[in-house]
Order: sequence, then C-alpha cells, then structure tokens
Amino acid sequence: MTKYARVEVAHPELKELADAVGDVKGDSHARTTVTQDLEGQRRYMEKYREVSATDPIQIGWDKNEPEFHAKTKIFSVMASAFETELGTDEGRAAVNRARRRQGEEMGKLMAEKVRAKGLPLNLENFFNEFWSYFQWSPKLDTERYYDDDGTLVKYVLRLNCPIGDYLRDNAPDTDYSSNYCDLDEYIIKAYNPNARYSRRHWVPGGDLYSELIWELDAEDAID
Repeated sequence: MTKYARVEVAHPELKELADAVGDVKGDSHARTTVTQDLEGQRRYMEKYREVSATDPIQIGWDKNEPEFHAKTKIFSVMASAFETELGTDEGRAAVNRARRRQGEEMGKLMAEKVRAKGLPLNLENFFNEFWSYFQWSPKLDTERYYDDDGTLVKYVLRLNCPIGDYLRDNAPDTDYSSNYCDLDEYIIKAYNPNARYSRRHWVPGGDLYSELIWELDAEDAID
C-alpha cells in the first residue's frame, strides 16, 4: 500500500527534519549504510531534544540510561559467552533462537489477549497491547497512516536509544546487535505473520536515533 486516506503526524516539525535526512541504507533494517547524513541526523536530534524536554516518559528514559546500559551489558556478556563456548556462528545462532522464542511468546500472548476481546489482529489492536508491555519506552515522535476505512495500516516511531548506544559502541558488528533489537520484529510477526517490519535508521548501525516502521494492511488482519 502506497496511498493513505489519512495521516496523523505527532510532530510535523520533527517529521520535516527526519524526511530531510539524506541517508541511504543498504538493507530494509538499516544494518548497513551506503550514505550517511550525520549532520541531518544531528539537526533532527537537536529538535527532538527540544520537543521532548518536558515529556515524562522521555525524561525517565534518559534518566535510566545507566540502567539500560547495564542491562544491555548483561545481554552482551551472555551472548559473547555463547560464542566463546559454541563458536561464533553456532553461539550467535543460539542467542538468535532464544530471542526469537522470547519474541514469539510475547507476540502470541498479545494475539491471545486481542482475540479474547473479540477483536481482529490488526495494527491498532497490536499497539494497544504492545505499549502496555513497553510503557517506559518513548512514543513521542510518531506517524500513523490510515486507509479509506479508517484502519491503521502503518505506524512509524522515531526515538533515541540508550540500549542502541551501548551496542553501537561495544558490539563487534551489527549482526550481533540484531539479536537484541530484532525482538520487535519477532513480536509483530508472531502476533500476525502478515505484518511487515523495517527500520529506516538504527542506532546500533551507527545512527543517532532509530526509526522503526510497522505495516499491516487491513485485508491482512486476522479475525
């Protein structure tokens, strides 16, 4: 779907700056970069900091940065231990399987909760459950795209990420970091396998902020 009947932009001034960033990524999840516009990213982040200065969730997110770093270090210690014990390839694959199971369990539970309410597995109902799990995560800079029937079919979120900061500065490569961050994709695909997930920017890949995109067409919702 490329045309939308309605778009809700939380902060047009942030979207304008984000759209102007001239990055070119080498893949759909921003793991590789062909061209990077760090100056454009800095302009965006300056405005993001200004707009989010009084947002209570953002304030808590930033205040807890040391805790996020510590928790991400625990993941890194365990992930590296798997690689040491099993070899890089098999150790990394084992960590991926564990994270995938975690995401699938979360996504299936969200689907069960939505179905228990007699509701379809669409994007709107997904985020009603998703944000109940991740209440502590910033959701200030968003874009919501609707089809002709008023169904949410695309959701865009931009945010800074202290977890990503740690991985960007300490992980050996983006494949290693993907085992942490691809949880979002595992969750939505377990909730509804017709959903699509991508990233336009990703902090562990060297960016200053992450831009995450979830998509699910109305006809692909599951009753």
